Amino acid sequence: MKRSNIFFLLSLLLITVACQQNVDRFTIDGVILEANEKTLYLDRVGADKTETIDSVKLNEEGRFSFSHPVTPDCFEFYRLRVDKQFINIAVDSTETISVYSALPSMAVSYRVEGSEQNSRLKDLVMEQIGMTQEINKLLQGFNGVEVGVMNATIMEKIDVFKTKIKNEYVLSNPGTPAAYYALFMTIRGNALFNAQADRQDAKCFAAVATQMDLHYPDAVRTKHIHNIALKGMSMTAPARPASAETVERLEQITSESGIIDIKLPDYRGVDQKLSDLKGQVVLLDFTLFNSDYSAAYNLMLRKLYDKFASSGFTIYQVSLDSNEHFWITGAANLPWTCVRDEKGANSTIAASYRISALPSAFLINKEGELVERLQAFEGLEEKIEKLLK
Repeated sequence: MKRSNIFFLLSLLLITVACQQNVDRFTIDGVILEANEKTLYLDRVGADKTETIDSVKLNEEGRFSFSHPVTPDCFEFYRLRVDKQFINIAVDSTETISVYSALPSMAVSYRVEGSEQNSRLKDLVMEQIGMTQEINKLLQGFNGVEVGVMNATIMEKIDVFKTKIKNEYVLSNPGTPAAYYALFMTIRGNALFNAQADRQDAKCFAAVATQMDLHYPDAVRTKHIHNIALKGMSMTAPARPASAETVERLEQITSESGIIDIKLPDYRGVDQKLSDLKGQVVLLDFTLFNSDYSAAYNLMLRKLYDKFASSGFTIYQVSLDSNEHFWITGAANLPWTCVRDEKGANSTIAASYRISALPSAFLINKEGELVERLQAFEGLEEKIEKLLK
């Protein structure tokens, strides 16, 4: 090889090394004990996917160090992973974050140094884990207790927890990774904040989106949360008063069938009319499948249905879920009529029934007459039995 070519290749190598050294990088290092021969992975948790970007096999000392380029346009989330144990890390600058923990409780007993925002993120994750554990204990202690009582107790706990997270982590400093992380937290698989079903939740997303628009205007995460906030504010906007024409039409329907009729598609796309169920006792139910209460609530309805269906009782369940796929997955496994109003929180049907909270339910007799708006579910079996006679 000519000397000129060798000189060119060496120059190119030196330039490449120099460029790599000039790239802003972050470092995550530390110690994971009791993990000898285990593999520690570093995952990047993006807005749309999670990918493994590095790994190391740990020895008895458990020391590790990862170094990667900083994402220039926004903070980024990473996680340290051993088996099914995770530690969440947020990175937004050329910093060194040190993490110390040990198996098998790596995810709940770690210490983080060198980053105030990650100390804050750890506090938030511990709040999340603690709430999940509290709910699990409540569920274990509710054996034989009425589902409605169990559900009310759990929802009360979650409401208090949500208020704390909103005030202490989201609204207090909406431009931080902890605020962003909080908005996408789940408790037992259920989203804590739902911008498309709760206007206050939509405002939380809007607060974080506003700060991210200021600091990270071109970031994918900013566009993502901005779109969620806009859609949420639109879908949870107060319903406009019905026009005179709509009121007249509803009055006509009421006089003809005894109820405000509903015609909506089921999970197969086939329209189902509420008035077609005339001759049966009907529980008309407005609900959200994508909610903390849904599983326990539908279990309660299933027990009612199984007990009285053979005697002429049925359920017409109206979903106001914004996520059609989530609803279809749940509705396909239920034996009663399940329909969905794609308008969600802006449903004129829900407004005509004056639905202000979910779930809300009504009893309709065999003649197709609405006989009661249910304020509670105590004594419901006796009410159904009376209407079936």
